Amino acid sequence: MRSLMDRLVDAPLPEDSGRTVPLQDIRRSVSEDLEHLLNTRSEGARLIPDTFKECRASSLTYGILDFSSYGILSPHDRDRIRRSLEQTIALHETRLSRVRVTLEPQRESDRALRFRVDALLDLGEDNEKVQFDAVLQVTTQVCTVR
Repeated sequence: MRSLMDRLVDAPLPEDSGRTVPLQDIRRSVSEDLEHLLNTRSEGARLIPDTFKECRASSLTYGILDFSSYGILSPHDRDRIRRSLEQTIALHETRLSRVRVTLEPQRESDRALRFRVDALLDLGEDNEKVQFDAVLQVTTQVCTVR
C-alpha cells in the first residue's frame, strides 16, 4: 500500500512489479511517514469550522498542532497533546488503525515529550500489531520516530 509521500512523488514501488514487500520495509516506510507527519505543523484543524467536515478530514489538516505553548508537566495539556496526536495519526496515516498514543511520564528537567504509538498495520488481508517510539523536542518542535 502506497504512503502519502510515495503517492506524491509517484516513485515505483516493489509491489508495483508484483513482488511482496517485507514487513520490515513496510514498517520502516510507515515510521518515516509518521516522522514527516509529526514534523509538520498545521493549524487547519483549529481554524476550519466544524461545519466543513470534509475539509477538516482533508490534507488541509495534515500535521500536528504547535504544542510549544502547552505545559508538558500539566496533566490537562498532556492529555490534549495525546488526544491530538492520536487523532492526527489516525486521520492521516491510513495504513494504521486502532491508533493509541501513550505518553511516558515526564521528568522535571526534560524538555522532550516521549511517547509510544500502538496500532494495527493494515497488510491487506491481515493486520500486524506495531509500535513506534517517538520523541518530540518541545523547544525545537522536532520529532523523531523509531
